[in-house]
Amino acid sequence: MTTLKDILSVLQFSDLTLLNEQGDLERTVEMVDITETPDIRDFTTPHSFIVTTGMNYKDNQSGLISLIRELNDIQVAGLGIKLSRFLKKLDDEVIAFANKIQFPIIEIPESWNLGSITHHISSFILDEETEKLHFALDTQQELNDMLIQGLNLDMMIERLSRLIKVPVMLLNPFHEVESVSQHFHQHSELVQKNLNYFRRYLNSEQSNASHKTVFQEDYAIFKVPAFKYFPYYLIISNINMLNYPISLLTIEQAVNILSLEIYKNSKIKEAEQRDTDHFFSSLMSEQPNNLISLTQHTDLLKKYHIQSSDFYQVIICGIDKGKDVENSVYLNELYQMTFEWLTHMFHNIDPTISIYMSTGQRRFTILLQTGHHYYYEYCKYIQKEYQHFFDTTLSFGIGNEVSELSQLPLSFFEANEAYDNKHEKGAHEFIELYKSKSVEELLQLIPANKLKPFIMYTLGSLAYPKTTKGKELKDTLNVYMENQCDLTKTSEEIFIHRNTVKYRIKKCEEILGQSVESPDTSLGIRLALFASEKIML
Repeated sequence: MTTLKDILSVLQFSDLTLLNEQGDLERTVEMVDITETPDIRDFTTPHSFIVTTGMNYKDNQSGLISLIRELNDIQVAGLGIKLSRFLKKLDDEVIAFANKIQFPIIEIPESWNLGSITHHISSFILDEETEKLHFALDTQQELNDMLIQGLNLDMMIERLSRLIKVPVMLLNPFHEVESVSQHFHQHSELVQKNLNYFRRYLNSEQSNASHKTVFQEDYAIFKVPAFKYFPYYLIISNINMLNYPISLLTIEQAVNILSLEIYKNSKIKEAEQRDTDHFFSSLMSEQPNNLISLTQHTDLLKKYHIQSSDFYQVIICGIDKGKDVENSVYLNELYQMTFEWLTHMFHNIDPTISIYMSTGQRRFTILLQTGHHYYYEYCKYIQKEYQHFFDTTLSFGIGNEVSELSQLPLSFFEANEAYDNKHEKGAHEFIELYKSKSVEELLQLIPANKLKPFIMYTLGSLAYPKTTKGKELKDTLNVYMENQCDLTKTSEEIFIHRNTVKYRIKKCEEILGQSVESPDTSLGIRLALFASEKIML
């Protein structure tokens, strides 16, 4: 961006003079305009340099004060006045007012006509903008070459910093430092200063401001849109020290290349992670004997983040479904960012914790390979932090710990089972520990049309008796089995004589065709009796 100071420093314009000492020469000049009308407020644009003879103010210089006020209000760069034919000298009141608001007034000598000065300054601005464009494109090309050569992000950040000669910092979508230029290694306190400013920036109304507004401050913050909803941020420090031909365009071109580099790296990581996820998924479907043999291949397991241990425990984590969220781009980015965030958070407490993705279900498998007594509390902490940053919630299903790799699929099954039990009921932000199912819950998993034949085959006419005598026999058999085939306890419970119990059990054995006390048949009889009460004809 060209300033009045840049223009006045050129030899060609050395005879242009600043009339008021406190005029701000750092104002940006984007164009030059000639006017002799007093009502130009509505006919000019911000960052214009207005040139005039001042003919309308020959006998009334107080009108110049109103003109200067109006031009300053619309951010005009300055006023150039040709002091010759109409105005020989500006009144002290005009100079004093211009100084008060730091509005620059430039004297144009009689040797220049207004058309000529307009043409030459416009040409200078155009040439300078062209040079800035060339510098921006050269910077883009250099960084692009680095991208093609496969040079890493740190090297690109350092090179950008050297090109524009100021400190550069890159923050990831979690607002943590991803990469910094050499300046920060030499002055570590600058890191915290930048982060403090960035936090103020996020919390201020300027978080939605244009690049130009931010570009004029001590720091410039640019979104690096490698991801649409979870951008990186580039922070340029000491922005006031940027010199010609560095421009806003230079930074914007660098941002484009950095976006491509970050996006490329993310796709490479995703491909590697898919291979790891596929291996773990296959591992969970293996037979115990196959898993035992895998323990001999420690290098293979290590490649997929599994270590030899006497402790394994699986935690299933899922993103709770939000209301009316159908944007697939957002959901894909959220899933990927959540994986990276969880990896970072769990590695903070134990680098041996491994995390795998289940793309179809949008879940994550968290594999603990060392015992942690506080893992439940840490899951609660994760839920709180996740909601704060992502504005949505997580839920967890937790399997039991196992001591061998061959038992790992069991913990995996339990964690999924615990998660599904709550998730299918519409629960959100839960942490569910696996609980073993009761006999009743297990029987409910068997379809009734497959369970009834078992009941009929095992109990015969006692399955669903129609007569009073048949019902008495079944009730007695049921109490007898519950009391571990103890005649005395059974008689006391149903208030009949011990011999009556003995007689009824004998009649039951005749109907069943086998001893009810036989270890081979007693379990089946008890299950059939239990199931017959739950499933009616």
